[in-house]
Amino acid sequence: MSSGSRASRGGERRGSTASTKKAAHPRRRRWRRWLLGLLVVPLLALGAVGLLAFYLIFSSVPLPDDLTTTSSVVHDKDGEEVGGLLGELAREDVPLGSLPDHVPSAVLGAEDRGFYDHYGVSVRGVARALFTNVRAGEVQEGGSTITQQYIKNAALAPDQTYTRKVEEAALAIKMEREFDKDEILESYLNTIYWGRGTFGIEAAARTYFDVPAAELSPNQAATLAGIIAAPEGFDPGDNPERADERRRFTLNGMREMGHLTEEEYQQLVDEGLPEVSDRAVIDQGPNAYYLDAVRRELGSNPSFAQGEVFRGLRIHTELDPSMQSAAQQVLAEAVTEGPTDTGAIVSIDPATGGVRAVAGGPDIDQQTFNTAIRAVRQPGSTFKTFTLQAFMDAGWSPDSTFAAPAEIEIEDEDGDDATVRNFGGSSFGEQTVRQATASSTNTVYMQMQEEIGRGAVIDAASAAGLPVDASDEIHSTDRSGPVLQPFATLTLGVASITPLEMTSAHATYAADGQRVRPRFVTRVEDLDGRVLYEPGPRDSQSVDTEIARAVTDVLTGVVTGGSGTNAALEDGRPVAGKTGTTQEGRDVWFSGYIPQLSTSVWLGNLDNSPIEAENATGGGLAAPVWRDYMNRAVEGMDIVEFTPPSIDLELLDGEPEEECPEGYSFADPPSEADEDGFFPDILVDITDEDGRPCVEDKPELEQCPAGYEFADPPTEEDEFGRFPDVLDEPRDFQGRPCVEVLGEPEEEEEEEEEEEEEEPDEPDEPDEPDEPDEPDEPDEPDDQSGDGDGDDAGTSGSDEAGTSDTDEP
Repeated sequence: MSSGSRASRGGERRGSTASTKKAAHPRRRRWRRWLLGLLVVPLLALGAVGLLAFYLIFSSVPLPDDLTTTSSVVHDKDGEEVGGLLGELAREDVPLGSLPDHVPSAVLGAEDRGFYDHYGVSVRGVARALFTNVRAGEVQEGGSTITQQYIKNAALAPDQTYTRKVEEAALAIKMEREFDKDEILESYLNTIYWGRGTFGIEAAARTYFDVPAAELSPNQAATLAGIIAAPEGFDPGDNPERADERRRFTLNGMREMGHLTEEEYQQLVDEGLPEVSDRAVIDQGPNAYYLDAVRRELGSNPSFAQGEVFRGLRIHTELDPSMQSAAQQVLAEAVTEGPTDTGAIVSIDPATGGVRAVAGGPDIDQQTFNTAIRAVRQPGSTFKTFTLQAFMDAGWSPDSTFAAPAEIEIEDEDGDDATVRNFGGSSFGEQTVRQATASSTNTVYMQMQEEIGRGAVIDAASAAGLPVDASDEIHSTDRSGPVLQPFATLTLGVASITPLEMTSAHATYAADGQRVRPRFVTRVEDLDGRVLYEPGPRDSQSVDTEIARAVTDVLTGVVTGGSGTNAALEDGRPVAGKTGTTQEGRDVWFSGYIPQLSTSVWLGNLDNSPIEAENATGGGLAAPVWRDYMNRAVEGMDIVEFTPPSIDLELLDGEPEEECPEGYSFADPPSEADEDGFFPDILVDITDEDGRPCVEDKPELEQCPAGYEFADPPTEEDEFGRFPDVLDEPRDFQGRPCVEVLGEPEEEEEEEEEEEEEEPDEPDEPDEPDEPDEPDEPDEPDDQSGDGDGDDAGTSGSDEAGTSDTDEP
């Protein structure tokens, strides 16, 4: 059967009428929004004037001495305190005069190049922000000066409202009237949030570069200044590329302000991003990696992006202390006693998306990089789960059979033939999809992928919860651009996925196709108990319920009699999951679930070097770790059976077909077109005993009508000013239409006016004279011309492929 013949199963696009109706709504909404803006803006302006006057009269400006940083308390799912968020170094104020000139100039270059020219508020910045916010229908941009930023971080609540922006502007103006510019800049430098739980330039310098602020180099100062706008997103240790962009932006600002010469600017740009330390920013203990994830989740929220998370908040989470303790202990033992230097364990409640446990390394003192949420590694054959879903989405039964040779030829991304082999070179003769999943047979899954199409596999993975590109990430990583691409070896797990993402995707199957976006935080309160943030569950029925149950039914066979037998639990409860191993054993995985909990285990080396062990496979290394952790995690948890699927799917025989389809015959393919320009279609996937493919039979060619012939239509008139008629149909094998055949033009009869007046010839002398006949009237001359039009069309195509991968039996 030709590739992709069943790819359209499982749904059809809606008609164009519905699409047209839907497309009209956004346009109406935009007009309403602008109309609303025209009415609301004047009212807002009047209200702002009143609020501005009120705050100018009655509000007081906060001073740096009034500001303190207090550890935020983190609570588990039951409300018990489990840790705190506070930077390692306390804030230490330093006078502006003690800093080298390039430190304040770097901050001005990054944040407020007109600082010494305005009076606390930038009119241009406010106008730009107002335009953006009205267009968006909400407050998205602040247009803040350095003075406003100081006020916002020193005295105001984190909520983004117009009232707060007016209060901020009023206090900024008042502060500019009470203090000179240098005093304001000094206060700003000593109180602003710099990321990693640090407030003030002194703590930031020591945290990132292990030097006092007075010893910061110009390049270090530019790097720190670039962080201010989004401390969690521009951390040079987490996102070096984005941090370097901000560093260069800051240096350019310093040059434009005249604080750097062109030569100095270029020299600093060429130095590149300076080396930074990896100081921890949270309290240590068994919950350290979980607390790090909490900090990152809140830090990505604009309401907490400027260090608010470190200011005495009460943060409620989904943490299960017993699971977290077990995960950290089991992972630490696996790394200490095993062949890898790091790993990750993540557990998620499929019903709520609540992240119950996160172990992102053996010990945060040894490794601050949280692999559970930030390590993007190839999942190997763990990715086959999504090909399995796509295969059944297309209507095919897991009992369909395929040839399972030791190796198979595929076309890679360069259009060349590449060989994909099974782990260990094993050949299985013929297998069902169910058997191929249990043994993780690469050659069968390659045929499944090509049968349904690579795009269908990407759609299935996305529906389960994997990101298609960097914008879909659950937590920010150093990825950019597409994550899932239609490479030839897509099904073998060549995309880069985090353990958190893989756990979340498998949780979708545990929840019978209900996809719930994972979350760490359930609620944030201030010291007075006021709720500042409370995200609700974000879920959707993204995978058909019966398809999800069918996937689970197949994946249980991986544990009961396949590559994941080492994941079987002591209490005998049902387990579904999939092993994964990448080339050279660089990454080993087991991602599995029970109805109440989805867990992934990944093991590898931080430098991505191969794992030096004979059993460096997902089944040999990762599955036992998964089992040891889950045996402890499910203690006291009811044993629940998976719901069996109830769905009729069609059997697909993957053996080569013996007969050619209608219109084709087994034959040796020609090397060139015949005399009529016909070159047949060739089905290389179907061959006879002699290896000859199915070659398209030459169809009977419809001939042109009389007076026409196949030809390329002329582009201009002939010498007689004529253009032939051109018929759209029929066409010959070269696509040429029928063109009218124009002959030589007939000569026109020219009659002179004097000929009309000539006397008729004298008749011969008759026996008897007769009256002469009247002369015939001359014929009117003919007027002949031709006209016509032509049409032409063509097609083009493209193909892509990828690199290969292997997995364990």
